[in-house]
Amino acid sequence: MAGYTPLPSSDAELVQAACAGDIDGFRKLYERYYKMAVGIARSRLNDQHLAEDAAQEAFAIACRRLSLLRNTSRFPEWLGTICRRVATKMGRSRNGHIQTMTADPIAQTDNDTGPGEEIHQALDRLSDAEREILYLHYFSGLSYDEIAAALGISHQAVHGRLQRARRQLASKLATLDTEGRYR
Repeated sequence: MAGYTPLPSSDAELVQAACAGDIDGFRKLYERYYKMAVGIARSRLNDQHLAEDAAQEAFAIACRRLSLLRNTSRFPEWLGTICRRVATKMGRSRNGHIQTMTADPIAQTDNDTGPGEEIHQALDRLSDAEREILYLHYFSGLSYDEIAAALGISHQAVHGRLQRARRQLASKLATLDTEGRYR
């Protein structure tokens, strides 16, 4: 095919193409890292719809500031940082509204917490880093390699962090009483 230029495949090439005005370059980055961005945001917001909104906002910011990215091969880490900031800001805004509605979130549960709710309660008690790696792996379905790229760590570090986060989650779940409250 005359005039056909294949789309670059590395993150650095895609960033450079997008900075040069190639919309397909940015689209490919979006498709490659959308699940990661939603996973990061969901780990902070614990709400799928808000997480999707945060991911969209993070990509919009990334699109506007893409030319400022110095190390183009570190796009996933850079996007992850933007996404964390957006999600944290959204969470602060959201928490201000929710806290004025009810002082005791446990009172709203009607003592009917299923296994899914217990897991989410335990996840909320983990550190941001522990919760984030669990969300990326289990909720977003990212592989160790994808998580490693997103966080800028090695495959082995992902494995270690996941192991520690699983142990912490199991510990938090073990402290729940029969009504789903922490002892």
